[in-house]
Amino acid sequence: MSDARPNIQTALAFLKQVKSEMPTEYDTFLEILTQFRSKNVNAEMVVTVVIEMLIGREYLLQGFSQFLPPACRDCLMERFFSPTKSAKLKSAKHEPDGPEMSSPEKSDGEKQRGKRRGGFDQSSLIGTLPPEQKRRRESVGEMDLRPNAFLNSYAGMGKRMTQQQIYQAQLKKTIAPRRLAEMWMMLEKRIEERIKQMEAAGSSWIPSIHVDEILRDEVPAQVVEQVKVAGVIKIRGVMAREKALEVNQGMMGDLRHYLKVDPDKPESYEAIYNEENPKAFTFGGVQEMYYTRGQFEARQDEKMHKVRVWLNHLWSYREKSTRKLLFLPDVETTYIDRWRHRLPGYDKQTGMKEHIDNGAMCRWADPAWQEVYKEIMQGRLEDYDAWDVGKRTETSGSFFRSFQGWLALSPQGPNDGTLEVIPLVTEAIAYVLLRPFQEDVPVHQFCGVSDTGGGDTIEITSRWHALLLKAKVPVGAVDAGDTVWWHPDLIHGVEADHAGCQPSNVLYIPASPLCPQNARYLAQQREAFLRGDAPPGFPNLRIENDPERRVKPSQLTELGKQLLGLEPIPKSVLYSSRWSEEEAEEREKLFDECCSLLYQTPA
Repeated sequence: MSDARPNIQTALAFLKQVKSEMPTEYDTFLEILTQFRSKNVNAEMVVTVVIEMLIGREYLLQGFSQFLPPACRDCLMERFFSPTKSAKLKSAKHEPDGPEMSSPEKSDGEKQRGKRRGGFDQSSLIGTLPPEQKRRRESVGEMDLRPNAFLNSYAGMGKRMTQQQIYQAQLKKTIAPRRLAEMWMMLEKRIEERIKQMEAAGSSWIPSIHVDEILRDEVPAQVVEQVKVAGVIKIRGVMAREKALEVNQGMMGDLRHYLKVDPDKPESYEAIYNEENPKAFTFGGVQEMYYTRGQFEARQDEKMHKVRVWLNHLWSYREKSTRKLLFLPDVETTYIDRWRHRLPGYDKQTGMKEHIDNGAMCRWADPAWQEVYKEIMQGRLEDYDAWDVGKRTETSGSFFRSFQGWLALSPQGPNDGTLEVIPLVTEAIAYVLLRPFQEDVPVHQFCGVSDTGGGDTIEITSRWHALLLKAKVPVGAVDAGDTVWWHPDLIHGVEADHAGCQPSNVLYIPASPLCPQNARYLAQQREAFLRGDAPPGFPNLRIENDPERRVKPSQLTELGKQLLGLEPIPKSVLYSSRWSEEEAEEREKLFDECCSLLYQTPA
């Protein structure tokens, strides 16, 4: 291969091919290249990350090799495309597919599985797409876990495992699930059956009710059953349509006032979507404002409050063995979140990849999360209940949301840059948890989690979770004033493109019952609100810096003040004819414990 540097046309052609083959991972691919160009990462890290992404796509690896220094390129080509390896693969051409035994003399970095596929177009230096789309991945086999060993799946490139990667490899050995092969086969079959059921049910797979059914206590039992299967529900008419549109106009006015942009002129957003101020908006359209009048009007809305209480009651909120009360479903609170504003046709807003919120590495590493998912990891999926709160209120996350949710401020539906979900809450989380233990995954890798172990989301990608992505569907059409709610484990994302004709806007409002974990967070959140700072854990950009426009405590309703912890929550919310005297006493005890945490003087 020539050492001549590829030209811009070659580079663009390669990027186009990567985007075509890896649409859900393309943004990550571009991001690592952008970080390199900005000198935030070195060349070695770029090569490491890109090779990890491209393993199993040899024609793309070949295309990538042309951009490497000659020595690194030769190492890569020797590892994946040596004549000896090609001859062995060719001799195995007529053997049935399946695991191949690595020769004892081979190093870990040389162990391969499956068949090499695809050719390479030397004239363009771009790998040609193979006729067969079956992918081959690398089997890393058993590896030495000593810190000084060449441990990871890039051993042939001369890179050592980081301490974090060593920890992750050790963790995987420690928590390796039981009956993995049997359970994986059963799980894949179950997901495929669910997908067929989804296709047969069509739009009815995601249940949809009107808020009046909740207010009259007339929600059909089959709706509740379907929510527990799908993990998502649409509740229509929670806010009057005219009121929601009025809130929408107010939010647009806040954008104009604080950020000096005009939603009618997308070019005005160029000042926001740049490297100097990248967090005023995320590239998915999520906007960092928290304390606007419209947001508080929605949070303290009476119907919204009753919907959130109803959602809390869909959970089993007692500890299984002791029957200890773990949260108070009738006592709802306000978790202050952001909002999403998508402009039609604005290509700098790229949506959000499919992901799971509320914790990444900790879902395997944290003892509380391990307890939540123990039936899955013990090979007893039939005993796992996604709606048993268990230790979720004691996990390393700072806040327990019984449901994530949003209120639509504008009419929106498929292709309007709005919500997509994988509505299989039990099967999907089991797949995500077990996927890292399959043979095609590097020894240290937790699929969808950064190698640094950081981050608060698990990314769902075509490389690791292709079967799940077959179940991805748009949440469907909603009108202004409608709401969508989903289980905190549910895989969800935001469409990459907005092909509609008007901005697609939603306010994020979760269901957040009172429990000790939430009470601690609410005390910190209240103080942040009073100081004018962002809520705990959010970027403190102080965008809402106009004291005349920003909501003050005196402007909130009594309910709004109570939900935020600014005024005491009345004990009367606990009392119901449904509870025995013993149950009422237990609830009062937990309520008092939470209030002592909520109203204590912060350290």
